[in-house]
Amino acid sequence: MEEKIALYMKNLGISRDEAIQLIKDDENDVSVELTAEQKKVASDVTRTTGDKTERKPRTRKPDENKRALVTMLETFLIGICADPVVVNPEREIEFDFMGAHYKLILSKPREKK
Repeated sequence: MEEKIALYMKNLGISRDEAIQLIKDDENDVSVELTAEQKKVASDVTRTTGDKTERKPRTRKPDENKRALVTMLETFLIGICADPVVVNPEREIEFDFMGAHYKLILSKPREKK
C-alpha cells in the first residue's frame, strides 16, 4: 500500500492524502453487470450499419514530362522500326526491331526522403 501511495505521489505530483483518497476511490468503483434489456440497448447503440461508403477512384494528375519523353522516344523509334505502339502514354512503348519484339518501360523513382 505504501509503495502505491509513493508511486502516485511521485508520478501524479499529489499529496499523501490525495494519493490515499485516489486509492480509496479506485477501490469503491465497482462495475455493475448489465441486465438483458441494458445489454440489448448497448448492442443497438454500438452496432454499425455495415454499409461502407463507396470510395471514389483516385484521379492522378498527368505527368507531362513523362508524356513528352514517351512521345520523343516514339518519334525516334519511327525512324528505326516500322510502327512503335504506345501502350501507356506515360510509361510504355512496344516495337519490333530486326525480327524481335521489344518493350520500353519508363519509370520515375520517388524522391528519397
